[in-house]
Amino acid sequence: MVLGVLELEQVKKSYPESPGRRLEVLDIEHFSLACGEQIALEGRSGSGKSTLLHVLSGITSPDSGRVILDGIELGKLSEAHRDRVRADKLGMVFQSFNLLPGFTALENVLVAMSFGSGKADRRRAIDLLSAVGLEHRLSHRPAALSMGEQQRVAVARAIANRPRVVLADEPTASVDPSNQRTVVELLKKTCRDHGSALLIVTHSPEVASQFEVRVRIEDFNRVFARSMAASIATNIE
Repeated sequence: MVLGVLELEQVKKSYPESPGRRLEVLDIEHFSLACGEQIALEGRSGSGKSTLLHVLSGITSPDSGRVILDGIELGKLSEAHRDRVRADKLGMVFQSFNLLPGFTALENVLVAMSFGSGKADRRRAIDLLSAVGLEHRLSHRPAALSMGEQQRVAVARAIANRPRVVLADEPTASVDPSNQRTVVELLKKTCRDHGSALLIVTHSPEVASQFEVRVRIEDFNRVFARSMAASIATNIE
């Protein structure tokens, strides 16, 4: 049996909808990402993709169930300890980049390193930015970079602390369509070169087609199955 580097077990998540009622978003028996695996997670709007990503990353706690990152159950950790584990073992690439506007490309990577357990390594930060083609843009702040260059900084930052897993949330949403394939290939190659597993969340079939493994959240999120069954029953009536 292949052990996952990131796993969900019997995870449920809901949010208050109205007095006395809650909106179910996730009900997942099991989900696993293996070491070094690269998966495209697809799903339509409202299927729970973003909530799943937040639960996987430990940003949001599930109502019940277990989230296990590299053998560590996140729910058993204090908030401070969870933040440190996430900084060490998890890299994230957001669709809006979330770069610090007052810092250069190099400084953005160094800041990410400062949140981990190790020391900020300037040489490694330069090497990472060079690997994504930005060796000539080290001293430029985000406003002076193109959208594609900002995304490349975000990729370098995500792997700064040698994470076991990289989670990418619609990483091509802010990139020109002509450069989407380039961004995805960059993510895949960078994670492969550094031994990180990659889970990319997308609603784009074109992006998902670049992955050998594609899964749909509707296929394992039991909330969706129940809503479909209820819809069918209502239509029959």
